[in-house]
Amino acid sequence: HAVKRAVRAFDIVYGLLNDTKNELTYFHSPMDLWDAIGLRTAAAVSFHDLLDGLGLYRDASLEMQQDTSTGISNSWWNWRQWLPGMGCMRSELVTAMTINTYNADLNEMNGLVGLVAYIPSSGELFSVKGGNNKLMESALRQSRRLYETTSTCKQSKQRIQRQQKQVTTVISNGDTMELLSNEDSLGEFDIVILAAPLQQSRVQFLIQNPMGMDSAILHPMPLGGVQANIDSEDVVDKAGRTKTVNNEHGDLAFAAALPSSATSPYTSVVTTIISNATINTSHFGLDNNEPLPRTMLVSERGKMLEGITTLRIISLEKGLVKIFSTEELSLEHRNTMFGSYHIIEYVQIWGGGVSREHSHHGGATPSFAGGRNSESLPFLLYDSSKHLSKSDGAALYYVNAIESSVAAIEISAIGAKSVAKLVARRLGLVSPVTVDSTHDEL
Repeated sequence: HAVKRAVRAFDIVYGLLNDTKNELTYFHSPMDLWDAIGLRTAAAVSFHDLLDGLGLYRDASLEMQQDTSTGISNSWWNWRQWLPGMGCMRSELVTAMTINTYNADLNEMNGLVGLVAYIPSSGELFSVKGGNNKLMESALRQSRRLYETTSTCKQSKQRIQRQQKQVTTVISNGDTMELLSNEDSLGEFDIVILAAPLQQSRVQFLIQNPMGMDSAILHPMPLGGVQANIDSEDVVDKAGRTKTVNNEHGDLAFAAALPSSATSPYTSVVTTIISNATINTSHFGLDNNEPLPRTMLVSERGKMLEGITTLRIISLEKGLVKIFSTEELSLEHRNTMFGSYHIIEYVQIWGGGVSREHSHHGGATPSFAGGRNSESLPFLLYDSSKHLSKSDGAALYYVNAIESSVAAIEISAIGAKSVAKLVARRLGLVSPVTVDSTHDEL
């Protein structure tokens, strides 16, 4: 029932995002959005705690092990949890689905992402043929076609372009933002949208000195906002007189720290595709005559013992198998599961150990930290008009702010629509209807 309620809540989102007339439908942060559809609380607690609230019992044997290790026992009186099989749905099915989707157990997940991980149990799913990257290609084609058929602009119709270059630096001069690919300028823009995790983007965000000094002097862009310095030792001299302390942000102003959701590394996942595999059925607790399941999921205990999170048989005839794991599988481990004649076709490492070159800039899904990382950045990541107290200026928006609470391709689309709506409002393309609050009292 909780999953169905969450799905119904998500159904409300699309109507809210399509509404451009109501001021309340312009969400400035992901938490504003979750609050509007009643899911904010779920995003701020662990999935374990949410399931406790829903009355889904934990596995008593696991709880007893934890109590023994910590010396605490406070659940002996709850006789229901000791019934045979009580808690197995939570420790096996629910946990297996979260590990399969996010490579995280129930304590590591927040309640909202846990509900999203369990949605596949409803069976009402779809996938994009050819992969999710086709969504972006389709969006670019549709936007270009729409522009060409409806635009009244007399300029060249190549304004919607796709440049396959890595953006390495964004520099704001207050009025515009220049995008650079190493030393090559990609142009200056009024609005820039970051559609990648900030901690993985490998982009430097800089501003020219806003104090009107040498424009060649660059400072880090205050993506976490600017706050006043409240340390009296920095602003009062020995005679008790106020001193003026200037820096790149003005008098007594300093860049605020980023929330942990924008700095924590993403979880490590290794994808391995093997051919010519002979499945060792006894290793997986199956009889030789028993038909092999197409997909095998693991519980928290199974992940610890097997070192894998999901095993999917793509073709039994060709022995083609796809495995997800936290670390690369050793030869000995592969031989045990798939026989000595297996062939590795493909290995992709998403994030991982510190020794890997891409470890700090990769990963599969965010680290939700049981709801402790749910504090997010706003969708409007940097507004030079507010920073420099101007009437107008360049702006940087951040689609992936929404991943502080939950990550999925559909969630990314919701974040993108939220940002697109805010951008359209900033450009004057849409605006909420002003409601006249003056009326005669009865």
